Amino acid sequence: MNFGDRLVVTIKTGATEAAEKIPVQLETTLKCVPLENVMWYSDMAQKVGEHQLVDALDAIPASVKDGNSDFDIYRKQQELQDPVKVVSLLKDMKHPKENDKLAAWALDKYKNIHIVEKSWNAKPHADWYIHIDADTYVIWSSLMAWIRKLDPSKKSFLGSMACLEGLPFAHGGSGILVSRGATESLVIEHNGTAARWDPRIAGNCCGDAILAEAFKAQNIPVMNSWPSVNGESPSTIPFQSESWCQPLVTLHHVSTGDAERLRSFEDKRRKKSAPVLYSELFADLVWDMIPDSLDNWDNMSDGVKVPKIHSPEDCVQACEKDRHCLQSLFNGDECKLGISKVIFGEKHDLRDDGKVWQSTWNKPRIAAWVAKQKRCGTVRFPFEDGKTSRSSGLICPADDE
Repeated sequence: MNFGDRLVVTIKTGATEAAEKIPVQLETTLKCVPLENVMWYSDMAQKVGEHQLVDALDAIPASVKDGNSDFDIYRKQQELQDPVKVVSLLKDMKHPKENDKLAAWALDKYKNIHIVEKSWNAKPHADWYIHIDADTYVIWSSLMAWIRKLDPSKKSFLGSMACLEGLPFAHGGSGILVSRGATESLVIEHNGTAARWDPRIAGNCCGDAILAEAFKAQNIPVMNSWPSVNGESPSTIPFQSESWCQPLVTLHHVSTGDAERLRSFEDKRRKKSAPVLYSELFADLVWDMIPDSLDNWDNMSDGVKVPKIHSPEDCVQACEKDRHCLQSLFNGDECKLGISKVIFGEKHDLRDDGKVWQSTWNKPRIAAWVAKQKRCGTVRFPFEDGKTSRSSGLICPADDE
């Protein structure tokens, strides 16, 4: 796959995770990608194999870092300068003022806006820059088909919209796609944007929200590109009629096993250059992952709550009796039926109350539901008309609502 000057890929990681996650990406989502178009940004300069990770925070002035407890882990990493010791000593380090928060996570929010600047300075004038995390999986055939339909000279800031206190922002882990026009606005037309924001980041939660605020100040709003830009993994992604024929560009919270399964799925595709649709991912990957039932499992069924159900067996019977029910979940207290979407789900660890969560899937009914889905025709990407996407009408509620 040749990106040329069309696409630059940045991967945001941290010194406490890079040695674990970067090799997985190299063997899976990055396996067929020209690595000269890929740049890794972290909170400590280091090498992973032959690949140089750049310190995204090295331009932040001492006036921001000194006395800032968010940078306690950064200072310790600089002192150690040993990736192995950093992992063993600091991976579980908590923020000194917030014991429920990892120190590495608190530091992470300072990176996003600097990564946009640094990637432009390293590889200026590319048509598109996609910014992802170390647990993001990109389906490149979908992405390349998408950007061919977009104008990189326009100021476009695309992603899966989330909301924070009324602010729409592009969720970083889902992947953020930024055009040449928007990047040039932030880096050149408004030179020094990151430096102006650095003193304002402490006390904020999220670097992707800060990036959105910076773009908003330049009249560049987030363009909601969900469900193509997606924040779920193959296990937790919902499959429903509305997204069945939508192209899928990214997945997030992708484990090593997820990434290996996705790589295998892509390698077996007959039309490897075609975009992947939700329907194809379900038929050729997720369907085979789904059993009839699993204990200690949450398949996220949430469509209908059935009263007076006190056992998993009764919950299964309730699903059988409801002709719309595709899957069910009994969590020890409630029976919930999934009637409009199919989700594999994730493990639910047994808790002190001893209640076993049981998830079930009505596979014959799911197969019948799949057969009823419409045939997919021409692929429509978000904003290929320059104006709309399937989710472009969604707005964030005001903070006081």
